[in-house]
Amino acid sequence: MLIHLIAWMSSRQGTVAMLLKQSVARKVLFYSWKQDSPIANASIYRFDAKKHFGVSVDACLLVCDIHPSPVAKECKVYDLASPKHIDHTIGYHRGMLLADIESFERHNSLLQRIPQSEIPYTWRSGVKHDCAKVMELAISDSGLSNGLGEDVDVEDMYVYPMLKGSGVANGKKSQANRYMLVTQHKTGEPTNHIMKDAPRTWSYLEQHGQSLDKRGSSIYKGRPRFSVFGVGTYTFAPWKVSICGFYKKLQFRIVGPRDGKPVVFDDTVYFIPCKSKQEAELIHKCLHSSLAQEFLGAFVFWDSKRPVTAEVLRRLDLIALAEELGFVEDLLTLRPDISYCTQAGKTAGRLF
Repeated sequence: MLIHLIAWMSSRQGTVAMLLKQSVARKVLFYSWKQDSPIANASIYRFDAKKHFGVSVDACLLVCDIHPSPVAKECKVYDLASPKHIDHTIGYHRGMLLADIESFERHNSLLQRIPQSEIPYTWRSGVKHDCAKVMELAISDSGLSNGLGEDVDVEDMYVYPMLKGSGVANGKKSQANRYMLVTQHKTGEPTNHIMKDAPRTWSYLEQHGQSLDKRGSSIYKGRPRFSVFGVGTYTFAPWKVSICGFYKKLQFRIVGPRDGKPVVFDDTVYFIPCKSKQEAELIHKCLHSSLAQEFLGAFVFWDSKRPVTAEVLRRLDLIALAEELGFVEDLLTLRPDISYCTQAGKTAGRLF
């Protein structure tokens, strides 16, 4: 409704104001800025909706001045309790919605400017299987059990130690008993060879075939039976620097092998695959620097359901970050398969 109202007023002058969720206000502004709508000035006033309306929601008053003058693609954010104090400014830049323009401008040299296909360090997602009660296992008194409470007798070949997003975020030692059945090493790979390679595993999958076959996501349609998604060489990297997308903090965790096998994640986790502990420690150190934290914070809206996304993480040029921190030579020593031209500011090579 607001989008249509702003469009209708594009040849007029006036002010639009409405109470709504902060996330909806941003969507309205993002769409309008992309369309070059004549919003001459925009402001968001946050307030305590629980106190005033008895609802638990991140609410605000969005105020937009419509005027056929040069479009200002930014919006000052205030707290309604102190409406003269600007908390921060959100805005639109090169197709991106910024959570904090000032933070971005201070560190815009860290913005990834080369195509994703050429980036050596790429953030990956955990394994998506959409059937946790079957595909996720835990150690029980009798061996392994699934989410249905059944004892599970499968070969070790396709069973990998796992961490869920909460385990990555909180470092829960209790998750050291969790495992995932990973049926493929890359997306789209045939699965029928499991019948010969691991007959007990195939029998288990067939036993629960009805549940696996009715998974609703379109990513499984036309794929081999019992497929998973989001798998590749990176999934089985021995060391990883990880973060859970649902938690409201930019806290990264190093995860190494368990029982001689790489740890895999569920699909709420993003990670950088690494070949060694030293490489993971260096990347982890870079990501916890004030430079990285401020740069990434310029894109993160903490009231979102999933504040941290792969799209946000991939905006950070890790090699440029390492260079600014004085660690680039150390990083390239650990990963000689990456070539980097400091003068051109461009990396080359593919990892995992």
